[in-house]
Amino acid sequence: MKLDRATIEALAEHLETCELEAKDTLKITDDHPDMDWDDAYAIQDEIRRRKVARGAKIIGLKAGLTSHAKMKQMGVETPVFGFLADYFSVLEGGEVDTAKLIHPKVEPEIAFVTKAPLKGPGCHIGAVLAATDFVIPGIEVIDSRYRDFKFDLKSVVADNTSASRFVVGGKMGNVADLDLRTLG
Repeated sequence: MKLDRATIEALAEHLETCELEAKDTLKITDDHPDMDWDDAYAIQDEIRRRKVARGAKIIGLKAGLTSHAKMKQMGVETPVFGFLADYFSVLEGGEVDTAKLIHPKVEPEIAFVTKAPLKGPGCHIGAVLAATDFVIPGIEVIDSRYRDFKFDLKSVVADNTSASRFVVGGKMGNVADLDLRTLG
C-alpha cells in the first residue's frame, strides 16, 4: 500500500459524498498517481464500512471485467469486484430516479444467487457453480462519479466499481439447465 490511513479515509469520504450528492469529481489517481490496487480496495472497503455504519446492508457482490476480451482490452488479468448495498436495489417494474445519479449507464447482467459462501483466492468456476442456488436476469445501472466518465481502473475500484442501482427479476433458472456461454 502506498497511501496512509488518513488519505484512504479522506478519499472514501470524498467519493461517497460524490455518490450521495450526485456530484462528479476528477479521477483520484490524478492526485495520487502512486496509488496501488491494495489502496483502491482499501478505499472501497472504507466506503462499505461507512455505509454499514449508517445502517445500510450489504446484500451482494458485483464483478466487472468478467470477459477475457474486456480484461485484455483493459490490460488486466483478473476481474474487479465491488459490493451492492440494499438501497441500490430497484423493484422489478420500478423506476430509477436519474436525478440522483451523475451519468448512469445500463448493463445487462446474469445474477447468481448462492446457497453457500465463496472464498478465494483460488475460487474457480466449479466452486461458483456448486455454490449457486439459481440465476436470474438483472440490469445494472452503473454511475461513475468521475467527470466526463474519464477514469482508470484503480479509481474505478476505489469508487466501488461504479455501483449505483440494479434490478433483478424474471424467471429463476437452474444453472445446470443453462448454457451460460451463449445466454443472452
